[in-house]
Amino acid sequence: MGNIVLKITALIFGIALWFLVISQKDFQLSVNVPLNFVKLPETMAIASKPPHSLHITVEGKSWDLIRLNNLVNDPKQNTIAMVVDLQQAELGAKRIHLDSKNFVSAGFPDVHFVEPENQLLFVDLDIDTRITRNVPIKSVATFTAAQGYLIADEPAVSPEELLVSGARNALTRIIDIPTDSSFFDTLRNSQEFTIPLDFSMLPAFVSPSDSSVKISVNIQKMASRTYDSIPVSLIGFFDKQIYSLEPKSLSVEITGGEQALDSITVQNIELVMEFNRFAIEDADSLSPTVKLTLPAHINREMAIKAIQLKPEKVTLRKKEDKPAAPADSLEEVAP
Repeated sequence: MGNIVLKITALIFGIALWFLVISQKDFQLSVNVPLNFVKLPETMAIASKPPHSLHITVEGKSWDLIRLNNLVNDPKQNTIAMVVDLQQAELGAKRIHLDSKNFVSAGFPDVHFVEPENQLLFVDLDIDTRITRNVPIKSVATFTAAQGYLIADEPAVSPEELLVSGARNALTRIIDIPTDSSFFDTLRNSQEFTIPLDFSMLPAFVSPSDSSVKISVNIQKMASRTYDSIPVSLIGFFDKQIYSLEPKSLSVEITGGEQALDSITVQNIELVMEFNRFAIEDADSLSPTVKLTLPAHINREMAIKAIQLKPEKVTLRKKEDKPAAPADSLEEVAP
């Protein structure tokens, strides 16, 4: 029994001694750390695309390196990094050498940066003048109405432009900023949606003033309405005493959004038939042209789905010339 206790005691003592030796020895560790830029003057901006992180080697005690390795694996941490001070930066391209002065490891005073052998660690930067400009917002979200409903207008984006700040060279390359590709279907009511913006294609170090936009969608229920006794106008060069149309008026059935139909009266509908069309198309009956004058707030292409005439066609009628009176009868009535 005594031998077992002695052996266990020796094992524990040996492990403790091993940990003590290990803890006093310096080791090296390769880690990936963020690359941060600080104190850049407000009138300047970074125009190039430096890396977001760097692979470096650090040296320290084993326990410190274990703790540090666990920390750098957290994508939200910012206490261990390579930091570049740009307070004295000048416009133009430059190559910056990175060494131990750039290494920051808060909470790890005994961990040190190890300079790579036979090479220099550096980063290339291009500093440009900072400007701000409004960039158009492009909606790529998809909206579909439920059966029996329609989208009566183009979805309205608010605001239509986004204020962004960054390097002059970078901002001049931006054509628009898209929304994300959200999809909304079977809509039955007009709604306003908050849609995130997609910044994946923005140049580096460009700062947008917001991260989302509002998009309003005008949804209307489908309906049909008939407008009766709409006169058909025969236009062109012809003898009005001889030619006429039959029938002289038609009914017009319009299918579209309910609110759009509420804005339409018979005064908004005009039916026109060109006289020359009968000769050009070699036909006696043709469908007249429908001229629909809508209020400015109605999008005809989206809010109006169909226009049907009843009857569909009009016929060109020509009066017959009256026969001439006989010659002898003319003489009898002569004075």
